[in-house]
Amino acid sequence: MAMLLTPAVDGVAKTMAASAPPMTVACLRYLAAGLVAVAVAACAGRRVSVPRRDFGRQIVRTALLMGAMTALIAALGLVPMARAAGGFLVAPVVSGLLGILVWGEAATAPRLAGGAVSFVGAALLLRPEGGVEPGTLYALLGGVLLGTYLAAQRAARDGTDALSTLAVQSLLGAALLAPFALAHGLPAPTPGLLAGALVLGLVSAACHGLTVLAYRRADAAVLAPFLYFNLLAATAAGWLWFGETPSSFTLAGLAGIVAGGLLALLPAGSALSFRRAIG
Repeated sequence: MAMLLTPAVDGVAKTMAASAPPMTVACLRYLAAGLVAVAVAACAGRRVSVPRRDFGRQIVRTALLMGAMTALIAALGLVPMARAAGGFLVAPVVSGLLGILVWGEAATAPRLAGGAVSFVGAALLLRPEGGVEPGTLYALLGGVLLGTYLAAQRAARDGTDALSTLAVQSLLGAALLAPFALAHGLPAPTPGLLAGALVLGLVSAACHGLTVLAYRRADAAVLAPFLYFNLLAATAAGWLWFGETPSSFTLAGLAGIVAGGLLALLPAGSALSFRRAIG
């Protein structure tokens, strides 16, 4: 659900990035998302809090997330949506490897094979026709930071609830980005900017909360391929919203992404059972 909603955030951010600096858009996004989370918590009678022992790690995780999202917004202003989202193909690889190396998650054959197939598909989708563009590099940097964040989020599995995590990370992230955003001056509070910030806040809050919940209930290596499904929706949104026509490489890449995502969902012994059944 989070991956299907993400292109809506990307589309609004891409529109806003045409008239506002990436840092300003990112700061507004997380300020609005944090305020939405606080409002939801108040309506539900829940207290937003972070364990004192986890506050330092919370700052690190927030900085990783803010860096990733700011890099993505910068990429969206330079390259098509599918290309920008495709740059994040390294996030599942990074989070999956860190999940196996740091958290001791099982490195099953379907997970590794699914990740490899999805990686090839995403590489086809990202394939630059005229050399590597700055927007592609921004997207790749964002993917590395996002993958590290997702793996680090595993440490908070038993820490705070998802709503508190969303509120604290969003507001703390907005505070971290504010000095960079204000360096460009205060943006004019136009109706379009305010409406865009509100939409970014609402949908970002939903995506962030769903992602946190997912990574607290399943291994990073299992969830990693689902990040590739974001590319499906991003390609469709770019075509319908911005008239970005997918190429043959894009279509081939999407096919590989879907195949890899489904392969990674197979049980650990399914490949062996299949070979025995046909042997």
